[in-house]
Order: sequence, then structure tokens, then C-alpha cells
Amino acid sequence: MDTDIITQINEVIAEYFNTHSEDYIAAKDIMPALINAGVFTKDSKKGLPFRKVLRKLDEENSLDKIPFVHAERTEKTTYWYLVRKGAKYSPKVETTTISKKQLAISKKINSDEHYILNLCDELLNNSASRQHRFPFLLGDFHKDKKNRTKLPVDGYYEKLNLVIEYRLKQRTEKTSDSDKTAVKTVSGVTKDEQRKIYDKRKKDVLKRKNINLIEINYYAFEYDNEMNIIRNKEKDIEIVKNLIKDYMQ
Repeated sequence: MDTDIITQINEVIAEYFNTHSEDYIAAKDIMPALINAGVFTKDSKKGLPFRKVLRKLDEENSLDKIPFVHAERTEKTTYWYLVRKGAKYSPKVETTTISKKQLAISKKINSDEHYILNLCDELLNNSASRQHRFPFLLGDFHKDKKNRTKLPVDGYYEKLNLVIEYRLKQRTEKTSDSDKTAVKTVSGVTKDEQRKIYDKRKKDVLKRKNINLIEINYYAFEYDNEMNIIRNKEKDIEIVKNLIKDYMQ
């Protein structure tokens, strides 16, 4: 490796830290200064010319020729940093990225629906099959005119032949036309209208199949401005107990 280039690079880095307050920077961030100093004529791929120099020195076990360099190595790649003399590179704490699926699951678990079903489980001494799908309870046909989705019920207690549905605000109150529920579905109706159709279909089909249904509405409880239940287990469990008393042993 050309010692003159190494000398120039060290001088540029030293000058950078003399005029900036950071203790460390990504190697690519020094590229403008290196170009201005004439070390490189142009940049490409966010610091590739400089990375090539570092990789070459790394292969030669000579990274110490640029004492500012810190190599953060992973199984797949190496991330290059430049650290002020006397300072220490401290990697940022990585935050765990939560997938949309995980977020949805977490939201569901902490929902009022699950809260109410948990109370029902406790009172009935039984565990509901959550989001249970019967083979005979189907939605409208898809675009292909062949397939239909099985409609889920909130909780099904097989031993008690009982379905419990928790009714949210959007299932009991009219929504604004500007709401997302106003978007037309494949069936040609809004999501809000389809939800009402499906709720009625559940009632009708479950009745024909002689499966008992109890609907528990959010307004049976104390709730806040966003229609979320203000959870007071002692009071709430008494309300639920009164609604499902015929199935308690």
C-alpha cells in the first residue's frame, strides 16, 4: 500500500477530529474531506474507495497504519469507523424491530376482547377457543368466485356449546363516510356494512346449528372517550357474571 496515501489519509482524519466534536464517525463520512484533499477523485457507493484501502490493509494485517480505524465485524460483513485518539468506539444499543405481525398479536392480546374473554374463562372455568372458525360459517365469495373465508368468532366454548362475541364500537355505532370502513369490499358494500352483514350471518348460522350465542357490548362497562373499557376487574367480572350466569356451574 502506498505510504504517501496512508500518510495523507491520517492527516485528513486528524484534521477532521481537530475541527469536529464527534468521538467517532462512520468511515464513509470522511470521504468529502479525503476528496477535497485530493486523496480520491470521487466517491462511489458511500465510501467504497476508502473501504477498498481499509480492506487491503486488513488483508495485510496492517490496519494499525491508520490508528483511527475501528472495525466492527459481523458474520457477513465489516463496518468501518474512525475513532478520535484517546476516545473509545461505543456501538449504539440496537433496538429490537417488532414486525407488523408481532405488533398485531400484541395488540390483540391486550385488547378489550381478550380481557373480556379472560374474565369469561375464569368464570366458566373453561378456556375459549379464540378466533374459532367453524367450517360452516363462511364469508362472501372472493374475487375468484370460488373461495370463501371462514368467519371467526371471538370465543367458542365447545363443552358448553357456547359462542361469545365482544362487540366493539364500530360494530354497534354508525361510522363516518370518511372512515376506512367506508371503502368498498369485493362484495360491493363498505367494510362497516359487511361487518354488520357478517354479524347477522353469525347469529343466523349459529342459531340454525343450535349453538348458543352471547354478545357482550362495550357499553355494558365503564369506558373512556376512545370506547376502551376502564378496567376494574371487580366490577367488570360482576357484569360478565350476570351475562353468562346460565352457563356457569
